[in-house]
Amino acid sequence: MLRVAVESAAGLPKKKLGSPDPVVSVVFKDEKKKTKSISNEVNPVWNETLEFDLKGVPLDSSSYIDVLVKDYETLGKDKLIGTAKVSLKDLASSQVKSLPVKNLALVDENGKNFGGTISMLIGYEPPAGAMTNPQDQQDGSMGGNTAGGEEGDGTDSGVPGAVTSPGEPGQKLRTRTRKRHNLANKPQDFQIRVRVIEGRQLPGNNIKPVVKVHVCGDTHRTRIRKGNNPYFDEIFFFNVNMLPSELFDEVVSFRVYNSSSFRSDCLMGEFKLDIGYIYDEPAHCILKKWVLLSDPDDSSSGAKGYIKVSMFVVGAGDDPPVERKEEDSDKDDVESNLLLPAGVALRWVTLKLKVFRAEDVPQMDDSITQTLKAAFGGQENKKNLVDPFVEAWFAGKKLCTQIIEKNANPEWNQQLNLQVKFPSMCERIKLTVFDWDRLSGNDAIGTTYLDLSKIASSGGEVEEDYPGDEFSANKGETGESEMGFLPTFGPCYICLYGSQREFSGLPDPYDDLNLGKGEGAAYRGRVLVELSTKLDGKPDKSVEEISSDDILVVQKYQRRRKYCLCAVFHSATMIQEPGEPIQFEVSIGNYGNKMDQTCKPLASTTQYSCAVFDGNNYYYLPWGDTKPVISVTSFWEDISHRLDSLNIILYISNRLQTNLSMLKSAVLSKATDARLVEIWLKLINQLMEDISSLKIPDLEGKPNLTSLDIQIKKLRDSALESIMEGAKRLFEEATDVTKCLSIIETWLDKLLQLAEEPQNSMPDVIIWMLRGEKRVAYTRIPAYQVLHSSYCEQACGQYCGKTQTVFMQYPMDNKKGLKIPVQIRVNMWLGLATEEKKFNNYAEGMFNVFAELYENQAQVLGKWGTTGLLNRSKFSDVTGKVKLKQEYFMPPVGWEWEGDWHVEPEKTLMTEADAGHTEFVDEVYENETRFPGGEWKLAAEPYTDVNGEKVQGPTEIECPPGWKWEDNWTFDGNRAVDEKGWEYGVTIPPDDKPKSWVAAEKMYHVHRRRRMIRPRKRIPGVKTVTDKKDTGDAEGWEYSSLIGWKFHRQQRSSDTFRRRRWRRKMAPSGRVGASAIFKLEGALGVDMESKVEEKGTKAEASVQQFGANRPTVSCTFDGPNAYHLRVYVYQARNLSALDKDSFSDPYVHVSFLHHSQTTETIPSTLNPTWDQTLIFKNVEIYGDPQSLAQNPPRVVMEIFDSDQVGKDEMLGRSTCVPLVKLTSGVDGSPKLLWEPVMHKNAPAGEVLVAAELILKTKGNDTELPLAPAKRGEKLYMVPQGVRPVVQLTAIEVLAWGLRNMKTYQLAPVTSPSLVVECGGERVLTAVIKNMKKCPNFQGNVLFLKVLLPKEEIYAPPIVLKVIDHRPFGRKPVVGQCTISSLEEFRCDPYATVAEVAMSSKMSLMAAGPRDLHVNIDDGRQHLLEAQPYRRKRLLIGGVSFMLLLERVRNAAHTLTKVMTH
Repeated sequence: MLRVAVESAAGLPKKKLGSPDPVVSVVFKDEKKKTKSISNEVNPVWNETLEFDLKGVPLDSSSYIDVLVKDYETLGKDKLIGTAKVSLKDLASSQVKSLPVKNLALVDENGKNFGGTISMLIGYEPPAGAMTNPQDQQDGSMGGNTAGGEEGDGTDSGVPGAVTSPGEPGQKLRTRTRKRHNLANKPQDFQIRVRVIEGRQLPGNNIKPVVKVHVCGDTHRTRIRKGNNPYFDEIFFFNVNMLPSELFDEVVSFRVYNSSSFRSDCLMGEFKLDIGYIYDEPAHCILKKWVLLSDPDDSSSGAKGYIKVSMFVVGAGDDPPVERKEEDSDKDDVESNLLLPAGVALRWVTLKLKVFRAEDVPQMDDSITQTLKAAFGGQENKKNLVDPFVEAWFAGKKLCTQIIEKNANPEWNQQLNLQVKFPSMCERIKLTVFDWDRLSGNDAIGTTYLDLSKIASSGGEVEEDYPGDEFSANKGETGESEMGFLPTFGPCYICLYGSQREFSGLPDPYDDLNLGKGEGAAYRGRVLVELSTKLDGKPDKSVEEISSDDILVVQKYQRRRKYCLCAVFHSATMIQEPGEPIQFEVSIGNYGNKMDQTCKPLASTTQYSCAVFDGNNYYYLPWGDTKPVISVTSFWEDISHRLDSLNIILYISNRLQTNLSMLKSAVLSKATDARLVEIWLKLINQLMEDISSLKIPDLEGKPNLTSLDIQIKKLRDSALESIMEGAKRLFEEATDVTKCLSIIETWLDKLLQLAEEPQNSMPDVIIWMLRGEKRVAYTRIPAYQVLHSSYCEQACGQYCGKTQTVFMQYPMDNKKGLKIPVQIRVNMWLGLATEEKKFNNYAEGMFNVFAELYENQAQVLGKWGTTGLLNRSKFSDVTGKVKLKQEYFMPPVGWEWEGDWHVEPEKTLMTEADAGHTEFVDEVYENETRFPGGEWKLAAEPYTDVNGEKVQGPTEIECPPGWKWEDNWTFDGNRAVDEKGWEYGVTIPPDDKPKSWVAAEKMYHVHRRRRMIRPRKRIPGVKTVTDKKDTGDAEGWEYSSLIGWKFHRQQRSSDTFRRRRWRRKMAPSGRVGASAIFKLEGALGVDMESKVEEKGTKAEASVQQFGANRPTVSCTFDGPNAYHLRVYVYQARNLSALDKDSFSDPYVHVSFLHHSQTTETIPSTLNPTWDQTLIFKNVEIYGDPQSLAQNPPRVVMEIFDSDQVGKDEMLGRSTCVPLVKLTSGVDGSPKLLWEPVMHKNAPAGEVLVAAELILKTKGNDTELPLAPAKRGEKLYMVPQGVRPVVQLTAIEVLAWGLRNMKTYQLAPVTSPSLVVECGGERVLTAVIKNMKKCPNFQGNVLFLKVLLPKEEIYAPPIVLKVIDHRPFGRKPVVGQCTISSLEEFRCDPYATVAEVAMSSKMSLMAAGPRDLHVNIDDGRQHLLEAQPYRRKRLLIGGVSFMLLLERVRNAAHTLTKVMTH
């Protein structure tokens, strides 16, 4: 191994404009490596180490390196600054192990010295087996110091244990001691700095690791983290004064413990390193190295995880180097930055990644020649404007395929050989497809990963010994499962996801998605790869061509079968704002993408619809009884054997999860033993029945079979057999239900690990929401979730043929789901075309297929016609951009016309602005103009809307039927206007109105306007225009003031444009059932014979008509079912504090489909109790009630903080599933349950809710439950039977004082008081006047009487807050703590004897107080859960418990005792 530590350069020449950006390249035997560039610096400092793998060949006397210093250029070639050559003769002769090069002169390209110099340090470690100095061999080979690409180390030599550790205690590194001769042999001051950065692959489940660093008798520890890959980033300082010779023999010890385990085996791994080794490194430091942890008692047990560290040894006058910013972890050069302990040997392996081909790669470039060709009438072909190549990263090593120019379906047929040491700490291979660019940087097309943990096995997965699992199967019963397998994959396609496929010359705002940063929002193609692993040996080439035989073999893995996808949209609700009309698009791969011209046009989009207000907060799409349907056909490989196995395991795990949740709820609610045993027996029996009856499909004779399929099948069979044996033992031997929970959770974790399919070549189903032509929101649904299977019913996807609720999301949402763009309920079915008739069993309603177009007219001089249409045709599509004619349409193959063309208005595009509102304000803007300084006169368009479009005047607007006026027309003075409501502006041509408005009139203002408003209210029980059917124009016209999306039914005087929709129904010929829609492939054909007057070829015409005349499919239901919904919102706990006083004013906004209501607001609390029932009296839902009962719509609860100023802020969102009652005789009330509240994908408290959905029989409302009791005029309380049973409870708190209060907002706490809150009640102590003189409270006893639930699961927490009383009435909360569980302090006041109680009271008062630590955080108070220590004390009338809270962050102490009577 040859290491070149590039330290610095000096005296580099300046450029004409500014300073250079120097970068150093070092060339050794045609291998070039370079440092990073330093911006604008003539004296740069790099401190970077470049390593060259010698491939087992030692240096000879003629060896040398070339050093090139260049000026880095972003575009173009780097410019040379200077060069130098360094001979390695001294290193080759083994006279020295390191060669310092100080101030080496640089020469320019003409060989002249320009004054620049460079400094570096060159280190050499001979390969194992090479002839070295006998003095050096006494201490053993240094080949194992790092795992950095050393192919000739002790592992390759075949000698076990030849890899030695640089950190073996007491090991003398004599070959490196020459650098220490400058140190005087006397005690000196040194500082050892150790930075613990992160950990990876730490063993165990649900671990909480902590790292302890021991140096020279002193120990420091990191904070406790969670998970197997924790991030610490903590630095420790150790100051010593000792002899250098003694210091260099000391050891730095890293020990990683599992803090959640109290057993003797909580030590997870250890690594030791001599301080002398660190000091001998360049700059006396080790920067960002990975260290391998091992078992200190058994070094042969293999890796126990890895931690990344930096270590410095700093003497007097030393300046430690600066660590650079973290790079992409996938590009981390792990192999050259790995330190191994003694006795641990890693084996060289070669990962052979075969990259065959890719398909469906999107356009990435814009071609000038294509643009010119299109301008002169030629055909523009943009689909191949991409130059793709594949880049593979693993363990810091990168390899690339060749570049295939201008090809969207490239074939590389190359093998990338990645040589690494195994087992590797890197968990995944990163594959990125790039588009090569000649001028600018390469653009990422898409990124995917091969996770080694999913495509390899160490052999110990099934027999893992889980803590406390005494019911696991016997070890070693299945000999095969003990043997693992090396990484293997494919041949199989891997799907790429990223930003939208549509090409634009503008910068892509979602480009990071193509690099794998975040969830990809769109399909970007697929890559066919195969991975195999070869032990030992060295590949001849890093990149080589794949043999023709292998290319022929992989052909059979590319056979396609036809799949059919249908989606029925039942509702689209919770839309934030109306905006433009909305359309949904469903695609799988490229199929269905309406903007992609590489596939046939399909019926993959819904009709455009305008959103309607739901009467409270959101908007929804008024589809009514006609639901939009999409139909997409696609072609993919048949991988049913993989997805069937996946769905079966998911079915077993979902049933186990449901039963386990029931068992946990019963334990928390303290159900009877009989009930616990009943639930537990049901769980065990169902689990054993599922495993025994549901067998994973046999692989014999299956297509597309790979070696990984066989290995995963063995792994799954063995794991299921192990769980089965454990369940049998648990059934026979278990005595305590609660002790079994951890074992069952372990089984569930194992099932979820098995339910992962790495070789899933079928793309996800992607649903897009479009506003107009702009993509707004998306959701990705894995195809296996909706896939139909003929193997068995349980092998079908979880949502196959079932209606599911989906929350769509914004692409690359930085707010992490804070706002929901839309909630949809969609029923999807995906299956092979040979099984399409199975879809008839799932379909509901009547399917209809239509061809449609729009007839357009404009009004000119009072007459309607086609004269004023400008760029629109007489007949067009819904957007008006594509010209159509009725005679051009022809039905697809297998379909025929049923009836003639007829006019049928699209009601969902003609929604009035007041639809859904009970109160509405009509507005009109009155406009006046003048010449500068002249008199104001009515404008040419005196009355407009806010956008300047012409509307009716106030006198012409009539009150619509079903409404009544609340007031007369008045101007709106609650805006930035003058006293008469006018606002002023200046019109700058070509605009016809000002862009900005002001309230003060100036001489130069030429335009003014004011907003006239008139409120109206809906009359209950009277039908409005939107409620009545067959209203509007008799001829089916819909009107608009301008050509656009806003249409209305009745003609107005300001209207200048109108259109009407023509439709013609189609019917399948010779086919019956809903599955006939899968034959709707391609556009509705164009009759070219009747198109003789049109110019151009047939091909050009088909391109112009592409996708414009797709058929529209809908599903009609006979009528809705009426339901009665009740949502019981009782309370919440541990909500976030958003107000300045560390409180919030929460209220809940409850949404169910297109209905929503809001609870009352509870001021100043984080644990509110609403105790409110929200009643939705008439909810209309289409579809079969039995299907609805299986998958009911979810009730969405959004908790907001009410603010007097500004917009209300969201505290979190939660959902619950209502209890569906289809018959009035069903007994049982819904049970209140704690549902988690999430805020930006993080927990933000809990809310206690329940809901029930009751099917109403027609004309009979008497069967509904009685209305709950009212609190106030409109608020219903939670009824008896649902609400918790409460009892009057006394809480006694003994509080002595405060200690060690930290500053808050840079000011000391001087006058604090304690507040105790529980169940809506609160009590305060007296204010401590002066903390310095007397930090104790005047009164020590605080007493509350609270109505608390009897069941502990419903009990509210006790909240302790310290408030500081500051000048000007400010009372900030400077610290707080939450005690979640009150069970430890409950007692029965009538169960004790008075004499015993009195003695207990005396002993309690004599006992020393304990500390309660209250968290203080400047500006943000975290609710921390206290862990009580139970100590019983008897009192008259009750039992007192002494509260001890474990230490939490920061040092504010409250001396407190809490007693609950």
